[in-house]
Amino acid sequence: MKKLLLGSLFAALLFSACNSGKGRLTVSIEGLPDDSLICSYFSTQTIRERGDMATFMVGGTRDGSRVDFSIDMPDKDQLYKVLLAPQSFRGDGPRQTIELFLLPDRKTHIDATYEAKKKTIEYSFDDPEQQRWVEACKEIEPLELRLDMLQMTAMMISPDRAPQDSLLTQIQALADTILKVKANYIGSHPDDLVSAYYLTSINDGYAFDSLYNLVGDQLKTGPLGEWLDLQKEAVGNMFAAEKARETVQVGAAAPDFTLPDLEGKEFTLSSLYGKGKYTVIDFWGTWCSWCMKGMPSMKEAYAKNKAKVEFVGVDCGDKQDIWKQGVASLQLEWINVWTQNDDVSVSYGIQGFPTKLILDPQGTIVARFNGEDPAFYTTLDSLVNKQ
Repeated sequence: MKKLLLGSLFAALLFSACNSGKGRLTVSIEGLPDDSLICSYFSTQTIRERGDMATFMVGGTRDGSRVDFSIDMPDKDQLYKVLLAPQSFRGDGPRQTIELFLLPDRKTHIDATYEAKKKTIEYSFDDPEQQRWVEACKEIEPLELRLDMLQMTAMMISPDRAPQDSLLTQIQALADTILKVKANYIGSHPDDLVSAYYLTSINDGYAFDSLYNLVGDQLKTGPLGEWLDLQKEAVGNMFAAEKARETVQVGAAAPDFTLPDLEGKEFTLSSLYGKGKYTVIDFWGTWCSWCMKGMPSMKEAYAKNKAKVEFVGVDCGDKQDIWKQGVASLQLEWINVWTQNDDVSVSYGIQGFPTKLILDPQGTIVARFNGEDPAFYTTLDSLVNKQ
């Protein structure tokens, strides 16, 4: 999930609101060295609307060695996923965050103790379900921290250079171990709300599908039902994309689509066919670091080949205003369209960003590239030079 630090004015208003009276979430921390918490939250509605996680600072009230925090939320009827971290976690303070769900119409209180020598915070919930969730997370927290570090290392490697086999092996082994812990818990506790918590964090589509069928209907329709529905939809899209990818390959006709352009007019891909030009389709998003890094090269390729090639940028995963701002700031001169849902990317079997396709003048796929691959540019030059 992308993070957005709220503007100073709105953040100040929210900061004030989050400390008025007894909030939906209250936290008391004994021995905390600073007087602020970093609070981030989002909901299923945020994800469906392609929004950003809200992040803001919450000021506390100190009473001797104890600091008390009161945090409200914009909508009492929303189920929020919340991440809390001490302000000092970026410096010399405790480094762990805590993740919890704030259920609708339910207040939650946390008592915690900061252990200076270990630089850790021990949390205790008044809600037994939240407490069991936190205790369950402790078993896999060191594994997940290690996995995050390895995945970050892999992401920093240039896309034209594959990560070492040993790195990929470690990543897969850790992911398998974490999944096994979660699967064992869900299999042993099919009616426990903690199992629903775990299911919302399983990104392996096949594992999620199998485990989802194990849990009881009361979990599927219960407080976390909307999060499970969202995860199930994502898994469904993953399976549909996998199936589409089997056919949307070199030699196949590109699936047609109609999407709004920057002016709100409907653009249809097939309107470019039969005019003697190749077409490049670039599936991208402003949130995608490699998409953004590749834009200078894309702009050079467009300037060099625009007489013989049409470029079509298909933005995926951005809110419409963020997409428009991104196109403007990057000064992208080719056709740009925006998709409000995943239908088009699923129909093309897109499983990573950026993904680029080259179509011949009749709309047949002649090349497909995953990631910011230098081979895209050499292939495009070769095709254009043959004309």
